[in-house]
Amino acid sequence: MASKELRMILNALEDEIQGRRELHLSEMLKSPSAFIRAKAIRESATSEVVLEDVEKYLEDESPAVRKAAIEYLAKTGTDDMAIVRALEDPSETVRTTAVKYIVELGLLDDELKEKIAKEPSQRVRKAFVETMIKTDASFEELKTFENDPSNEIKTMLEVYKGHIPLEEQAMLKLPKKLRKVAIALKVQKIGEKESELLWEKINEFSHPELKTACIEILGKFPPEMVSDKLRKLMDSEDPKIAVAATRVYGKELGYDESLLGIAEKFIDSVDEELRLMGARILKKLSEPAMVGILRNALNDPSDKVRATVIDALASMLDYSIEEDVKIALLSTSTRLKKSGLRATKRLKLLTLGDHVVRIIANKKEERSVRILAVGVAGFLKITDALVELEKIINTTTNDGKLRLSAAKAMARIAPQRLLELFNMG
Repeated sequence: MASKELRMILNALEDEIQGRRELHLSEMLKSPSAFIRAKAIRESATSEVVLEDVEKYLEDESPAVRKAAIEYLAKTGTDDMAIVRALEDPSETVRTTAVKYIVELGLLDDELKEKIAKEPSQRVRKAFVETMIKTDASFEELKTFENDPSNEIKTMLEVYKGHIPLEEQAMLKLPKKLRKVAIALKVQKIGEKESELLWEKINEFSHPELKTACIEILGKFPPEMVSDKLRKLMDSEDPKIAVAATRVYGKELGYDESLLGIAEKFIDSVDEELRLMGARILKKLSEPAMVGILRNALNDPSDKVRATVIDALASMLDYSIEEDVKIALLSTSTRLKKSGLRATKRLKLLTLGDHVVRIIANKKEERSVRILAVGVAGFLKITDALVELEKIINTTTNDGKLRLSAAKAMARIAPQRLLELFNMG
């Protein structure tokens, strides 16, 4: 019976939170501030709050609000034709948003394409061409724009036709967002010849961004063609190249024990990003032989590295790190506090319960940290947290997710007390 009543309480809290959110958004929509009205519409799209008469916001005096309304329609699938009609909006900001979604949602037809090609705003036409390229449209679909007066659009089409030579100076003249596209279009086939071309350019280019783009494209090739090349790049003296190659290797080929030597080398580097990458590899592999190296890294000057190392050692159930976990919980770094809380939970360090309670009680802590601490208290059934959990639950102005997390934690620690709070005990 009690479990049923507890579920009723938690469901009621969830309903209350949703109701408060809807009321809050409703009040925001009435605000004289266009910024706040637009924010409310965007939040509605991501919070499962249904906007009544969304069409009226398409008539709002503010372009920012009308733009947000288009985004809402696109994300909720409410009214595709309203997005198409937005091509008539007087604001180029709204029309720019509309053309992006027209392409992404597959609403484009020849008539609309001709209409957009005649659009007076270069910004709108450019957004259309960019979105078409991102969605891998064929060049035939963009032929309407071949004679566009905009130099930027002409450049984009030259890139898309593969007319830009794979030379450093030519690439650097392009806008940043087009450089990787230009390189990729030179190696559309997946073969030895193309992988060798990329390898040649990685060694030839001096600009780190171009090198990194080539490495990322190389990662899309079959493992047998590129694994040796990526491993060589991991040994690069340039930290950016070594990190890029390692990231691509892990994403495309996966980390394995053969990378332990690389990880050990990285974690001793003077470069923070390399040390962080080394720690991440060791965390992923959880190799017991590397515990000593990870323990040494607990003294790393970087919060990022130390937090990753704590996560790694906790996942390997290394109870010797209790003091380091305590230091992390006392840190001013959000990243370290979160890693400390995760480790406290994983290692079931009940001796650190008072530090968990302190974080729960501190209203100045970031919401995500307090919610994590509340979850840890519930998981470990820290009874000393009950007073603070009760305060959170009883303060209706508290963040909804925090209150719900506190109720769930109390249901685990002292279910009868939660029932009493809601007069069901």
